[in-house]
Amino acid sequence: MKVEPVSFYDPEMPLISSFQFSIDAASDIVEAYRNRKLAEELDIITDHGGAIGIVEKLKSSRQTGLITSSEDYSDRIATFGKNKPTKEQKLTYFQLCWNALKDNTLRILILSGTVSLIIGATLDEHPEIGWIEGFAIILAVAIVVNVSAINDFQKQKKFYELKKQNQGTKSINVLRDSIWKAMHPKHLLAGDIVKLENGIIIPADGVLIESSSIEIVESAMTGENENIKKLSYKEAMTFRDDYLKTNIDSASKDDKNHEIPSPVVLSGTNLAEGVGVMVVVAVGKNSAEGRIKELAEQEEEETPLMKKLNKLTESIAKAGIICSAITMVSLFIRFGVKFKDQSWNEKEDPNLIVKYFITGITVLVVAIPEGLPLAVTISLAYSVKKMQKENNLVRKMQACETMGGADMICSDKTGTLTQNKMTVNEFWAGSMYISTNKDNNLNKTSSPAHFYLLKESIFTNTSAFIDPVKGEQGSKSEIALLLFMIALGHSDYQEMRNNYYEKFYKIYPFSSKRKRSSTVVSLEDGRRRVHLKGAVEIVLKSCTTLLNADGDLKTIGPDVLITINTIINNMTSKALRVLAIAYKDMKTDIDYDELDERGFPRIENYGFTLLGLAGIRDPIRDEVPDAVLKCQKAGITVRMVTGDNKSTAQAIAKECFIIKNDEQTVMEGKEFAEITGGTVCSICRTKTCPCPRNKSEKKNSNRQIRKDVVANFTSFKDIIKNLAVLARSAPDDKYTLVTGLREMGHVVAVTGDGTNDAPALRKADIGFAMGMSGTDMAKEAAGIILLDDNFGSIVRAVVWGRNVYDNIRCFLQFQLTVNIVAVVSAMIGAMTIQQSPLTSVQLLWVNMIMDSFASLALATDPPTDEHLNRQPYKKDEFIITRIMWKHILGQALLQLALMFSMMFAGEWFLPEYSTSKHVIKNGDCVGSGRLYDVNGNKDYQELYNDPDYGPSRHFTYIFCIFVVLQLFNEINSRKLRDEINICQRIHKNWLFLVIWVLTFMLQVVIIQVTNYAFSVSIYGLSLVQWIVSIGFGSLALFWRLLLVFIPSGVFPETGNKQIEVNSLRIFSLKSTAFKGRNTFRIS
Repeated sequence: MKVEPVSFYDPEMPLISSFQFSIDAASDIVEAYRNRKLAEELDIITDHGGAIGIVEKLKSSRQTGLITSSEDYSDRIATFGKNKPTKEQKLTYFQLCWNALKDNTLRILILSGTVSLIIGATLDEHPEIGWIEGFAIILAVAIVVNVSAINDFQKQKKFYELKKQNQGTKSINVLRDSIWKAMHPKHLLAGDIVKLENGIIIPADGVLIESSSIEIVESAMTGENENIKKLSYKEAMTFRDDYLKTNIDSASKDDKNHEIPSPVVLSGTNLAEGVGVMVVVAVGKNSAEGRIKELAEQEEEETPLMKKLNKLTESIAKAGIICSAITMVSLFIRFGVKFKDQSWNEKEDPNLIVKYFITGITVLVVAIPEGLPLAVTISLAYSVKKMQKENNLVRKMQACETMGGADMICSDKTGTLTQNKMTVNEFWAGSMYISTNKDNNLNKTSSPAHFYLLKESIFTNTSAFIDPVKGEQGSKSEIALLLFMIALGHSDYQEMRNNYYEKFYKIYPFSSKRKRSSTVVSLEDGRRRVHLKGAVEIVLKSCTTLLNADGDLKTIGPDVLITINTIINNMTSKALRVLAIAYKDMKTDIDYDELDERGFPRIENYGFTLLGLAGIRDPIRDEVPDAVLKCQKAGITVRMVTGDNKSTAQAIAKECFIIKNDEQTVMEGKEFAEITGGTVCSICRTKTCPCPRNKSEKKNSNRQIRKDVVANFTSFKDIIKNLAVLARSAPDDKYTLVTGLREMGHVVAVTGDGTNDAPALRKADIGFAMGMSGTDMAKEAAGIILLDDNFGSIVRAVVWGRNVYDNIRCFLQFQLTVNIVAVVSAMIGAMTIQQSPLTSVQLLWVNMIMDSFASLALATDPPTDEHLNRQPYKKDEFIITRIMWKHILGQALLQLALMFSMMFAGEWFLPEYSTSKHVIKNGDCVGSGRLYDVNGNKDYQELYNDPDYGPSRHFTYIFCIFVVLQLFNEINSRKLRDEINICQRIHKNWLFLVIWVLTFMLQVVIIQVTNYAFSVSIYGLSLVQWIVSIGFGSLALFWRLLLVFIPSGVFPETGNKQIEVNSLRIFSLKSTAFKGRNTFRIS
């Protein structure tokens, strides 16, 4: 991705350099290479005097390397920087706890808990138990913080273990002070002379001074998985001159970017073959890899769920303040009115004032959903653990839930949709045409003579091999041919090569210029056999006969040529790369070293017999087509981004069902970049600018943090609708695609495995890095790591993401019902009879303990594939739907009706059969347990403090029935969409059943044992009274059936941005007390 050199705005770089070469000059060479058509970087290198000229300008020497004692050594570091990466700090457990405490919801809970603790312990009527509620709130916060920190700590540990596994050897050979020294790449400096060997990862940007058969895999930087041939500067110049002489019109053609090998090697790429020596031109953050890493260090935005929970928490906090204020104002008005008939009572009135303040604080505490942070944390932590078993290592917990709203997936091809393993997909041998996916019967139907020649040709004319430790080594095409023979039952390639060791007469390795390779072996009868393989259009010109699989030899005349071309066209239409395999026997008196006018071996040009055509490709993973169809059914658009050409990309996309109709288009990255204009800074409207990209850079700048946008956004919207595949794409094309889709309001997931993918992975809502083939930088930028590099695992992430979202909504449906009933009943009770129907400790049990259990029960409901049968959640869809509001308000209405009926008239219908003289009765019903009547006169007040009577049966009933109502409503809350069968799959969540039964048993213990501690009758409840309580509680189940048939349209619309701000008007909110401050963090 093109990025301005760091020196563009880096204050640490010196203003005056003693070197004749600069960071900008190195950047020009690298960018010219990355955007090359016909080796334009060679011209820039030539302007600097070639590779040796650059060495001299960097004050180095090919013979001695850098002299560490020279005066310019320190200037070199100041000018070009070090290769030492920024040390990544592991967060300690306490730092993770502190990060969790940045959640404003938790801060509000800490504040309210502290106030409640102080007031309860000092001013409450029963200070011995008054402190419990405040302490419990703070304890709940501590639990949430530690659960988050433990989960983050485990994820961090797992990530570093994975990173350590993927780290190879780091030692490289560097020429310093005339001595070759082994050192760590972090010590490299610009001007160092480095030896490339042993399959190392290129540690810095450089220019080759010397090379021998060097091939580089640049997939980490470009996404292209093929080996790229490299030459030293001098060899590359000679090659280009020869190439232009024979390809005069090449300058006007596209797709020639690797026809001419380059001397430029990029940091972060892999040396596949060969050895060489390079001069380092850029290190650290000024190298190609370093600049991409800086681009990837962007500020992360809040996820859609975070924003929705922020809005909800903010609104509930406002509602709590308003309800608390209304309650206290009403109580003080009532307190003032009584002075018309009464005088100040120095003994009771000061206590009443304190009590009113406590009541107001209680209402505020009850309004805040203490269980919400715990529910979110539990749901995410539970899902993260389960997702890891399905090959999704979640690095950023919020990525888990964000995936539930993803409606766009931009996927790589190689390794994600395909197996990243070249195989022979089809093979044609004249009379035999087989598909290796279906049958491998060539050795059964082919004649022994034909099969032996084919085996000999493949085994002797290849150099690839499969190492038991390192795996597949060598050309991917040659590996495919070896695997083809192994699949046929012939794995003795090494034995045959050993047997032929003395017989090898001449070897002409494959070259991109010749597009073929050949081997000459000696035969027992004195003749020599030439085996030839390569691009079909090249090898076929050298063939005059065809040996069928049945052993029949045919001359390649017009009819046979038509057949061969038909086979070739059939294979290429399926995105197969066609290799031709041929041989010929020759006499020994031939000059095998003779070259033709192009400098190619003359023996490769004529007289060959064609043995067969092999159609090679990287096959798609078996599960991908079905996974893509599942995504499309789930409302997710899947797009493919690849470095392959259009025809190959289109064929793969059709096979994966990414392309399903003629309206869907395939566009090359170059055209896409021209139409969209790439990405620019939203403020400066330029591609490169001095705006900081994150908070750490902003410390040294007075500018706003940069936000990238698509330059031609209107054009982007015009083409994106039908764009299914982006072929021949550069890394910045993927970044532009992700930026544009997010700008349109989509929730975007993107896959990547290379260093070049890091900016797009960080930019996307959810970045998926490849665990097996991905680079460290890609994994650090991603939110989720696919441990098996499999697209099917992404579908599982979608299922889990939607499940998390639903589970949190289920808990919200339950929690808000409890809060509405508790707050309203506390307000009305305080204003009418000067007491809440539920005491502070009882509310503690309901709000803290029971809600915490409910969060564990509802947040761990396992996912099903039914989550894929609906559309993804939109960014602007409010977290509480109309149907949810219907059930929240409907259940709240039922519970409030029961609460007020019991509170004001319970003595007329709640049965009481006790014969104890210390149990107040009203006939066969309970006696009134109200401390004061509606006129403010004492009712049960004096008996309450009498140890023989204690708390009333009346209000024990109310507490018990309220809790049982919540238990049955907890079952209701498992469903969000008016489902009739609320018990569907309940047996799959054993934790829910255990917690439900445990909560009920604890409620029985509280009622029957705790007495004054929970303000319940010292006689508990009888069996009949328990049956009555369960009967009243079960009304919630039957009431839900009635609510299902009530149209949801009568409830407020809360599903778009225009209404979302006012979606909680039920609370009559109009306050800015918390505006812009609440940030619900999940990390």
